[in-house]
Amino acid sequence: MHLNLFTKPVQTMKNLIKHFIPAILLTISVFSINSCRSDFSLDEIDKLSADSLNFEGSFAAPIVNSELTLLNFLPDNDSTLWAEVDENGLVHLRMYYKDMFNPKMEDIYNIPYPASAGTPVPADSFAMQTDTSKMKVYDKLLSGKLFFQNPSITFHIDNYIPIVTFFRMDTLTFHQEDGTALTHTSSDEFTISAPVTSGTFEHTDIVIDTSVVPVLAEVFAPVPKYISFYLSTGSHDTQTLPFNVTGTEEMNVDVDIDLPLDARLDTIIMSDTTGFDIFNDERIKSVTLKVKFGNGFPVDAISQIYLTDTTATGEPGIVLDSVFTDTGLNDITDEGWHLEAAETDAQGIVTIPYESTVYTAINQERVQNLIQRHASKLIVMTKLNTYESYTGQFVKILGNYTMDVQIAVKVDFNVDTNN
Repeated sequence: MHLNLFTKPVQTMKNLIKHFIPAILLTISVFSINSCRSDFSLDEIDKLSADSLNFEGSFAAPIVNSELTLLNFLPDNDSTLWAEVDENGLVHLRMYYKDMFNPKMEDIYNIPYPASAGTPVPADSFAMQTDTSKMKVYDKLLSGKLFFQNPSITFHIDNYIPIVTFFRMDTLTFHQEDGTALTHTSSDEFTISAPVTSGTFEHTDIVIDTSVVPVLAEVFAPVPKYISFYLSTGSHDTQTLPFNVTGTEEMNVDVDIDLPLDARLDTIIMSDTTGFDIFNDERIKSVTLKVKFGNGFPVDAISQIYLTDTTATGEPGIVLDSVFTDTGLNDITDEGWHLEAAETDAQGIVTIPYESTVYTAINQERVQNLIQRHASKLIVMTKLNTYESYTGQFVKILGNYTMDVQIAVKVDFNVDTNN
């Protein structure tokens, strides 16, 4: 008897379950995060044969049709970091720290307050270390490293103090997860204009980029857990007050960090998890997966599919098995399945995704091990990388770039009709 399972795969599978296979055999879950469903299945006719005691056959069904994008793994709106897409489609990582540095006039200049217009204010200065705990980068952002081509740090300054001052970023420190830190020191000074009318302010923007700090492109690799600044402000000369002051006049400093993903990627990891609860019946003989990836990123990738127990919640916690293990097949490495970069035009924009399909079987011995160890989750993990031939290359990452993942499963079984 031959059953075509691909005209209406879901309904046919239900009929097969109803008539021939215990329901416990087929508890298959699909992606519930960032997934869409469409027909995707094994391009073959499944067979079901029977004698007086046993049914031997197979059934097939699509289980995953999903799109992974970097935007899925970045916070939409975090107090210190978010992702946004500019008018050209380029993804930016953004961090904004409001009122990070707010020295009062009495903190900087040591004169009697209140003070009247015409009072001379001697040269003086004030320095402070920012509160590191308040400048937390979204530390669950990504694994791996990003080397940004055009990062920038902008200080937005509203100065209510009626003294023309200097502003200096003495040190900029990036604190890593392992406790290490990378510090950049600078002696560059910037001039902050002063208001001449009480109650008003002068606004100044100071942009720190690779023209000011050449190593800025490197210091965000890996993405740090915290950032801290040591800042100085003050005056080098005696100045005269243009209006009366109380000493509470402030300099309000916000910090805006912009990291456009015109970047070099080093092992950036995207992953997604689905229930895969078919390993619950010893009558399963083997399992075959058909996996298709469409790499829409302009960088090489390595993908692996892990089978885990019930404790895994998005990371490969207790890995019981992995799918891409046959290094004798084309594009299979020790790490997984190698996906080439998508094709790009002269501007570095993707024009044609790279697509690749493979069939991979899990034999009866491995199936029994997965049954005994209660395998119930499937994790697709993809590492984006500037592969060996692209070392040092910067690429543009747009908001609509995706890694398409499609998986279909075929299960071979042997069922005793007396049970």
